[in-house]
Amino acid sequence: MITRRAPGKLFIAGEYAVVDPGRHAVLTAVDRYATATVVEADDEVTTLHSELDGGVTLTCGRIGDGLVPADGVVPPNFSYVFAAAAIIDRLVVERGIVARPYRLSISTDLADADGRKLGLGSSAAVTVATVAALGQFYRLGLSSMDRYRLAMLATVSINPRASGGDVAASTWGGWIAYSSPDRGHVAELVAESGVAAALRAPWPGLSVRPLPTPTGLAMRVGWTEKPASTPALVAGLRAGTPADFLVHSDECVQRLVAALEADDAPAIRTEIDRARALLVDLDARARLGIMTPSLRALCEAGAAVGAAAKPSGAGGGDCGIALIDRGRTAAITELTDRWVGAGIRPLSLRTHPFEGDRR
Repeated sequence: MITRRAPGKLFIAGEYAVVDPGRHAVLTAVDRYATATVVEADDEVTTLHSELDGGVTLTCGRIGDGLVPADGVVPPNFSYVFAAAAIIDRLVVERGIVARPYRLSISTDLADADGRKLGLGSSAAVTVATVAALGQFYRLGLSSMDRYRLAMLATVSINPRASGGDVAASTWGGWIAYSSPDRGHVAELVAESGVAAALRAPWPGLSVRPLPTPTGLAMRVGWTEKPASTPALVAGLRAGTPADFLVHSDECVQRLVAALEADDAPAIRTEIDRARALLVDLDARARLGIMTPSLRALCEAGAAVGAAAKPSGAGGGDCGIALIDRGRTAAITELTDRWVGAGIRPLSLRTHPFEGDRR
């Protein structure tokens, strides 16, 4: 039996801009996980079992060299798991490895007790965990960058506009600076040359590097208890992301990276506030619904106690973050009380540490 897990994520800055190739974001991985377990099957049937949504199973077979669902349809709740299994299967075939039937099981703690997602990147974590488990099952010797690329190929087959920031955070962990690849170029590369070639070739726009975790700041996370759809919100920018927003967001992220590397707490808080202001302005211009009443209350509570606060991710619900001086325990308690009073549930989360190489 092989078991691999991948952490969830929080966007710190760079949301929306990072959807454009080469644009930048800062993210951190958190200690909620998707877990993938795989065992070899004792028959000729491959099954994918998800403990999400009450526990369901997808039975798969093979047509020629490809993995296919037995009834020809992939249910929506299996889309990312099957895409990850299928991309690994393509790589196995390209390397001349004999495909073997297996039983794959997926579980997560990235939702609350009634199944509502917390906005911590569960789809990315599930995809990364599946890739890692099947990569080990087939002894593919995948580097961290290989696992990211395979998970990203699976992701863009479902959501072509996905930035992949969540995939990177789930792959490497820790705090990271990330810029997104040209997904159209990557898709063409796979279509023309195959998966193995896509692992070797340059991905224009892509960069990933670790950042230090701030030592002087405590990060608190609040959940609005209202799940949001990132693809739907991003799709609201039908005319494209405003050029000035892209420039200002990249400048903000670059200053934030410098502040993180210097462990400069005041500068970090300043850039978090600027990142929020950029999202508020984008929301006012594009009418996306980023700043819900709950997220406004979350940010206002942060400002009231001297914290820098903003939505984490696309907004419209899900989570927000607040960064506050670690030594201000009374203010941290007051922030928690204000959130609870506003109907925002504090989440107890810690940073999942940076792991692996970046080859």
